[in-house]
Amino acid sequence: MIITRYVFREIVYTLLALTALLLLIYVSHRFMVYLVQASVGALPAEFIFQLLGLKLLSDLMLILPLGFFLAILLALGRLYKDNEITAMAACGIPVPFANIVILGMMFACLIGTLSTILAPWAQSQKEVLQTKLSSLAEVGGIAAGRFKEFNHGNGIFYVQEVLEDEIQTMRNLFIQVNLPDKRVIMVAETGHQEAQGEELFMVLKNGHRYESKPGSLGFVITNFVEHRIKVPKRLDTPQDENRAAIPTGLLWGQKGTVYQAELQWRLSLPITVILLAALAVPLSHTTPRQGQYAKLFVGILIYLIYTNTLNIAKKWVERGDISPGLGLWWVHLSLIFIIVGLFYWPRWKEFVMTKKW
Repeated sequence: MIITRYVFREIVYTLLALTALLLLIYVSHRFMVYLVQASVGALPAEFIFQLLGLKLLSDLMLILPLGFFLAILLALGRLYKDNEITAMAACGIPVPFANIVILGMMFACLIGTLSTILAPWAQSQKEVLQTKLSSLAEVGGIAAGRFKEFNHGNGIFYVQEVLEDEIQTMRNLFIQVNLPDKRVIMVAETGHQEAQGEELFMVLKNGHRYESKPGSLGFVITNFVEHRIKVPKRLDTPQDENRAAIPTGLLWGQKGTVYQAELQWRLSLPITVILLAALAVPLSHTTPRQGQYAKLFVGILIYLIYTNTLNIAKKWVERGDISPGLGLWWVHLSLIFIIVGLFYWPRWKEFVMTKKW
């Protein structure tokens, strides 16, 4: 029991350090992506952290299994390097494989909660937010002093200054729109965005509107005190159903291959944690000369092959290339054979070396 707690402590400490490192890398990368989008006016700055939080919550189920697998590899690798496992073996105490698998099952419950409940919820909330952003995308995320295209490149928008008030008042606006039969140019002293129901309007105040037909030098000039422009909805917003946002309970009743593939993918993630925990025990076996990180490259390579094969199998099920009955389960079964092979490899090798031919 004391040995088990000691091994668990080593694994948990390593897991916390690795998870913190992986999350730091992930969050910094995603934050820079969103920051660049905000700097060019493609994303309102106030939505950066909201999007970042939802994206992190939906991707935690992919980050944590890798951290858990590497934590077991590194923790047991250190024990091998320091001859602690050798001392345990001399006292008749083997590596607590069953207890490590039980720890993997406990961790799999967390991953299962993420993959079946929290991640779909985060995806659905992200869809709601992206729908809101898509309505603001044409003139939303406005950056003062920058020209911004809208209406698929047929319009140009410019604002000199954006005030930090309740309605985000914009000063000194310039708008040019190229329509099939005319060109429209508008300038205004102030303006702001205003939502009415599901529609978004740009309200311009104290300005001028200039209209001209292509090839004509004449302009129709209109002075206005207030002018409302309906912001067109984006036509390039994807309309496909986001299966990752469907609640897991609804997937059980769906018979389509795409839904079966999504359901098996969510159920595969906690299974992956258990199998990786079992794989890490024989894979971590090293000699003191090899060092703590000897099997790290091999472990990462096996992890990448395993997860990529799961993704490929998911695509095959979605396309109907393989039946949902076979689904993703053959990938897990293949890894089980590898784990069993690694456990019996030392015995088989010893048998071959000692057998007299």
